[in-house]
Amino acid sequence: MPANVTSGSTTYEVAALAKDAFAHCSELASISLPATLREVDPDALAGCTSLKSLSISAKSEAFASSDGMLFSKDYSKLLLIPEGKEGAAVIPGKTSSVPTLAFSRCQGIPSLIVGDGGTALSSYNGMLFTKDMKTLIACTPAAGTAVVLPTETEAIGEYAFAGCKDLASITALGNVRTIDSAAFPDEAKTSAVVALPTGENYEARKAVWEAAGFEHFAEPAKPGATARPESGQEAMSGLTYTLLDDYTLAASWEGKDDPAAELEIPASAEINGVPYRVSTIAENAFANRGSLTSVKLPTSITSINTAAFAGCANLATIEFPNTLRTIGERAFEATSIKDVWLPASIETIGSKAFAACESLERVVALGTPEAASDALAGCTNTSIYIPSGSQDSWSPGLPSEGNHLLPYGVSLSQEPLAIEAGQEANLLEGGNLQAPDPVETSYSYAATPLSVDAGQVSAKKAGTSDVAAVLTLDNVELARASRTVEVSPNPDAESGISLASADIPAVYLTGDTQINVTAPMQVFLGDGNGYDVATKPECATGTAIFKNNSSGQAVQLASVSCTTNLGVEKHIQTLDSSRNLNTQRIFSLYPQGNEGAAASFGYGTGVNSAVPTDKAAFGIAPGGSVPYTFRLNLTNDPSLANAEVKQEAASTGTNPVSVSLATVMCTFEGLTFTPTGHGNPNDTFYLWDTSTEQYYSLADVKVHAVDISNKGKGSLYYNMYAAYVAGDSKYVCKSKWSGATYDLCIIDVLHDDKASGGKAGLTFQFDGLLDSPESINSSSTNVGGWGASGLRANMNPDNLPNVGGVNNGSDGNYIWNQVPVDLQNAIEVVKKKYQPTYNGSTSTITISNDKLFIASYSELVESSKWGSNHWTAQEGTQYAYWHQKVTENDGENSSLSEGVDWWERSVSPGSSEDFLNVNSFGDPSLLTYADDSDYVYVRPCFCL
Repeated sequence: MPANVTSGSTTYEVAALAKDAFAHCSELASISLPATLREVDPDALAGCTSLKSLSISAKSEAFASSDGMLFSKDYSKLLLIPEGKEGAAVIPGKTSSVPTLAFSRCQGIPSLIVGDGGTALSSYNGMLFTKDMKTLIACTPAAGTAVVLPTETEAIGEYAFAGCKDLASITALGNVRTIDSAAFPDEAKTSAVVALPTGENYEARKAVWEAAGFEHFAEPAKPGATARPESGQEAMSGLTYTLLDDYTLAASWEGKDDPAAELEIPASAEINGVPYRVSTIAENAFANRGSLTSVKLPTSITSINTAAFAGCANLATIEFPNTLRTIGERAFEATSIKDVWLPASIETIGSKAFAACESLERVVALGTPEAASDALAGCTNTSIYIPSGSQDSWSPGLPSEGNHLLPYGVSLSQEPLAIEAGQEANLLEGGNLQAPDPVETSYSYAATPLSVDAGQVSAKKAGTSDVAAVLTLDNVELARASRTVEVSPNPDAESGISLASADIPAVYLTGDTQINVTAPMQVFLGDGNGYDVATKPECATGTAIFKNNSSGQAVQLASVSCTTNLGVEKHIQTLDSSRNLNTQRIFSLYPQGNEGAAASFGYGTGVNSAVPTDKAAFGIAPGGSVPYTFRLNLTNDPSLANAEVKQEAASTGTNPVSVSLATVMCTFEGLTFTPTGHGNPNDTFYLWDTSTEQYYSLADVKVHAVDISNKGKGSLYYNMYAAYVAGDSKYVCKSKWSGATYDLCIIDVLHDDKASGGKAGLTFQFDGLLDSPESINSSSTNVGGWGASGLRANMNPDNLPNVGGVNNGSDGNYIWNQVPVDLQNAIEVVKKKYQPTYNGSTSTITISNDKLFIASYSELVESSKWGSNHWTAQEGTQYAYWHQKVTENDGENSSLSEGVDWWERSVSPGSSEDFLNVNSFGDPSLLTYADDSDYVYVRPCFCL
């Protein structure tokens, strides 16, 4: 949910949630609430039955969230519970206040658990009590039809059983003295049996329940009592129940005959006419019952005891309820289970619990149980997905016969991500993402101020949004984390700040030689076309291009200063009377897109100059141009400035007035630049420079690519990578995809257009082919072209816009899933041109947004066989790597030859069934049926 709502030209903060605020949001699954929220109505979520969780910005001063619920900031008060929440609800120990009816509409919460350290509340058998257990506060409708009140309980509070219309029995072991008149629904009073032990004060105890409206009473059975399937004098085969000490039941199977193949165990059973909750699968309960193929357990089950299903050779499917806490020793030994999902509620897994399960392919743990070291003894090639950081729960001793732990998880920085409109930033910086295949990552957020792709935030307009990163597997949520993103206005567009561009003289710098460059800074004050004081953004910025005219010398910024006071105080005023304006660093200079490298200064003595902490960040390559951002600091940051534009200065009529605030002097010095590498030949991606013998990691190369994207030819890395494109003997680049190692070549610098704007720094292409041939579509058609092809769908993630694979029956993403996760996150989304349909010579060029793609005909050859005006010449321009290497547009080119055919993304100019491909001799103009999956290979491309 956005922090602000805009109507016309007025923006309002979201400060309150009213009653039924989400009543019409029938498909809403989660909500992120903004920090601006100040009030909530207790019924704000009423009727929103699909809502499973909510969260609120960590910056909120009024509220906090935990386990998908809303609390007061200090967690003392529980305020809102999503009606669609599933699984046990964990209430922090600090909580002392829970609203009446809080859980009455929660059909998916089987139990309530109070966290450690609680001083006001406690839990028992999934119900909520006061700390001393004397007063029952709440029982959820999903807790089951049979409940047990401990001996300590003396009172049942208002609406404690609200929503529990199906209640069948209440076993009251102690002396309940008071029952609120609204504690139970009328349906429960009419039908439920109250089991009261006879003895002292029996009649007085019974009178309390009668006064509350109950009509049916019985003597509870003694622990150890059983209920067996019988017919007359002959014992029958069937489910048997034994009453445990806590007055719940252990279930088992008794008799010669095996149970049905598909067994469903009920949530309760009767002994002597009183229903009791089934909580346990007894020891050896169904051992060696060969008929069983699937078992459905009720949500009342909390433990599965030793060897409960051991030897059930045909048991392949069992779904564990999210109330289960314990799986005993050998519980599922020698069964045919293939897929095990362990709910977060599970605490322990016993020795050999899943031993000798030869069919077991996957275990997914949603929590962090303590698993015995031999829990999977005898299992081979099993994938165990576990939450990040819980490896020790599964080791030492995890069997090594091809089994492997696959940690998953996502954590995001608690610091808000601050970004300007029009900029991009990495949501994951300061956090961690582990998403092993085939775990999927998606992002949910308010779309108005921003968009998110593969963790990269693109800011659209001013506003605040909480972005949630969600990991799912088979559509089941594994992990979630959220971070507040604050988008500030784009001062370049709104403030009218400008800094004059400047040229660095063509002088070869040596030693201590320095060059001074002056650049006047102006601000346009007045109406909305200039800087409007009424908007009061925290800062205002402008951009200047600095060009290095030297042909051989890189330079870096040595220092920056404000040379004179040009009447700043006529237009800017301090907000802090204890600080003079001339003592504040009201100006900053930084490379565009790298605000962290800012050098800040002012016009007064002592603050009128600054030396960058990272001089190389301001570096400019020979002959290159780099945009620098000049910022007017209007902030409350004590280290910078506490200032604003004067009201009278901004009120200048209908036309903005240009005001000179300062003259900036930039001092440059020579720079000998040798980048440092942090790579290793064992990395899943690395680049090795053969001359410097530096190994660059993926993170290194990504930094280089971003710098090139931001600074163009002015980047210190530009010439380095341009040399790689010109001579592939200068480097070696490799990447491991699903265990196979592939060679990569850099085919161009600043060639492809990013979907978010600007040029991608680097474009890579396989120097070879994927291991196996692929079809482009499942049938012989090129209708829809590359954009609608099955190959494109399988080369890209589902969350990429317009990935559908409409010509491919199913989309398994199986090529994209081969890409290492860190490389997936680093790859840029770029715009690729393609012709969607064969139609002679008419051009209907369309653009797709891709992470992985294949080259078009025109990206491989310089001129088109079909003519310069034909659409085949309009699907992009030739990559620099192929320039002069590919000399024939319809003949043999040895540089393109791989000995087999490989696809291009261009549809055939001559039919509606084919795509172009490069044949085994390097001819790029060959045609092949789109469904050919036997002979044509794929040569992937991507951009960083």
